[in-house]
Amino acid sequence: MEEKICVFDDVYNETSARAQAEHEKTAAFGMLARMKLWDRPKETDITLASTEKRYEPFWLAKATRRTLYKRKTAYRVHVEHAHAVSVELLGQKLAVDPARRELNLAALEDCERTVSLSEYFDGLHRQTPEKTLADFAGSYTFREVSGNAEPNFLAPTVTAASVLQQVKARLATAIEADQVESDEIDMQALNLLYRPVYAFQFAWKDKQGVIEIDGLSGRVNKEGNMLGNAVRKLGSRDALFDLGADFAGMVLPGGTIVVKLIDKLSK
Repeated sequence: MEEKICVFDDVYNETSARAQAEHEKTAAFGMLARMKLWDRPKETDITLASTEKRYEPFWLAKATRRTLYKRKTAYRVHVEHAHAVSVELLGQKLAVDPARRELNLAALEDCERTVSLSEYFDGLHRQTPEKTLADFAGSYTFREVSGNAEPNFLAPTVTAASVLQQVKARLATAIEADQVESDEIDMQALNLLYRPVYAFQFAWKDKQGVIEIDGLSGRVNKEGNMLGNAVRKLGSRDALFDLGADFAGMVLPGGTIVVKLIDKLSK
């Protein structure tokens, strides 16, 4: 299974992000404050209290489910001759359905069903649309890293084990089968991607507000947060991709779908 930690290159650097935040700083104190006819924030009264650059995580998971199974069915074959009452076919003598003028052939189908998944998951339990994360990965440059000394990273609160559980749940649709020969999910990739976000905390009187600037798209979040206590150096690969104590139960839940993690199992 491919396991990568990747970091996006900045599109907006700190200077351009700060300029954009300064332009939006009155919005940091809410709409009601801006709508007041009196005592509303003026740009000259607002000061920059602190700044923060951080990298926020999201996951990319790629997997394929392959199911081999058997299915009982019946094939209907049209009988051409109007006066035929039975037909010998493949060593069997079969009666003709007089109403439909057809044969019913009992059959057992050997089936193979393959379904692939490639999805993104927010790493901080937020309701970020999957399309937004996919657009980041498809539109901006990122590079694989093995480590980073910058203390700017947020550890994902959505763990690797949680992502694998979600992948299994999304692929575990029911299959119309009479007998399942094998049912496996092959995890091909589980990658952790970090995107840059700038946060600027502004002060006005006794109030504070935060403007966030997305370091890729430049999108402005007027209700941002400073997360200084949560940012740290990039964690070790083993810790970030740890499957936890529930790994065995997740791989073989009830002995149904087997999740194949070749590299993990070989270690």
